[in-house]
Amino acid sequence: MFWADRIASELDAGKKQVVGDAKTPSGRIHVGSLRGVVIHDILFKAIKDAGKNVEFVYRFDDFDPMDGFPKGLDESFKRYMGMPLCDIPSPEKGAESFARFYADEFIEVFEHLGCKPRVHWSSEYYRAGKMNDLIRTALERAVEIKEINERVSGTKKKGDWLPINVVCEKCGQIGGTVASDFDGETVSYECKDTKYSKGCGHKGRISPLNGRAKLTWKVDWAAIWKSLGVTVEGAGKDHYAAGGSHAVATEISTKIFNYPTPYDVPYEHFLFGGKKMSSSKGLGVSLKEMDELLPPEILRFIMTRYKPRTAIDFSPDGDTIIKLYSDYDSFAEASFGRRESRDPDEKRIFELSQTTEDNRLTPKDYYRPNFGLLAYLIQVPYIKVEEVMAKRKGCALSPMEKIELDKRIASARLWLERYADDEQKLVIVPHAEAVKAFAGFTAKQESVLHEFASFLEQHDAEEEQWNKIRELTATGGVSLKEFFELCYTLLVGRKKGPKLLPFINALEKSFVVGRLKGVH
Repeated sequence: MFWADRIASELDAGKKQVVGDAKTPSGRIHVGSLRGVVIHDILFKAIKDAGKNVEFVYRFDDFDPMDGFPKGLDESFKRYMGMPLCDIPSPEKGAESFARFYADEFIEVFEHLGCKPRVHWSSEYYRAGKMNDLIRTALERAVEIKEINERVSGTKKKGDWLPINVVCEKCGQIGGTVASDFDGETVSYECKDTKYSKGCGHKGRISPLNGRAKLTWKVDWAAIWKSLGVTVEGAGKDHYAAGGSHAVATEISTKIFNYPTPYDVPYEHFLFGGKKMSSSKGLGVSLKEMDELLPPEILRFIMTRYKPRTAIDFSPDGDTIIKLYSDYDSFAEASFGRRESRDPDEKRIFELSQTTEDNRLTPKDYYRPNFGLLAYLIQVPYIKVEEVMAKRKGCALSPMEKIELDKRIASARLWLERYADDEQKLVIVPHAEAVKAFAGFTAKQESVLHEFASFLEQHDAEEEQWNKIRELTATGGVSLKEFFELCYTLLVGRKKGPKLLPFINALEKSFVVGRLKGVH
């Protein structure tokens, strides 16, 4: 059983399920952040498919402080370090805040991938007073929370520490304020320096309610579970270390807020070149780049095909994108019964990779052009790609197939421009160079090429062509590897290239025959 369907089957059918996930919009959000939202969207859809009442809520923790400086951000923004992200101006016109600017970009991409949760803004919840009761409970039981922190994580809090950060009335910072002395209505606080910001030193007393303060993050995590009624929520594996943030939040949720810990789904990181991506450090591939490069169902497929506890190490260079498309098409073939499934989950993975409810519930079967071949063909100016693909399909492309072809051509052009290695870029060898290369071949090599060229003139079927190649290389004194190298040398000037038969059948036959005979 697919992992999400198994979880869905274990949940109480008589209770509304709320799938939760969250992100702090601290900078340009990288593609790795999609893993969490897609995992939770898969869970949401699996629970829905199981006939259970379910909602997906995605939280943006925009009340968090700016505690890292994003790569490429104007230096003038350093004055805002330590302030709530929701109170910092947008780096570009059009958004109402720093947090909204980056969050809106993320929302646009994950909705494009078919993830459409109800979006929740932390700052609005606090400022509307919806966290007031939970703040009061946390302050009244601060000693117990302090004990949980020390017992579970080994973190000792000084003096009469309180689990909140007040928004400083003088400078607006929230990251470095230290609160103490809750008298039932107000707290005392001081604005201090942190590793990332300089406090103004202001001391004051204020009510911590109605958005004047925020719970410290592990307490906030537990509180928001109860506030939103979250029943299912995973997180990256680093939160699940012994004594880590999830363990602390679990204790606080159950013992302070009397709320059961949501069904947890730990998941591995989405790595870039073996390293964890980071929004604030600018490490990884941006969402915008990947959304431009890949159609949404392909980007979603990257996240869907792996179980949550399997790390994904992704980089768009090399042959990664070619293999990605090939794997997606292979899953489609298995889903529609044109090949035997190697994994019982293949059909479900393909289904959950679709980005609309209609396509998910009734996946569409149509011809999908081979991306690797397509990427080579669009580099040959005179080739009419649609005609080649129609020939390979065996009939004219349908309107849907033409749309798919156009999407893949756009993706291939961008991949060639930005990420492809030199060996994946090709130029047809000029006539003079091909003739010179042919002159250096042995008599046996020339004979095998000439005989295959003559056969090619009369036979269009790739299976027949392949059988002829095997026959010639078995009897003509030229190895199979050598035969391919000779053909590539005459066509693209190197010993490797695209899959040979699809490639030569896409070229003008007279041109290929002439090249293989050493006269064109």
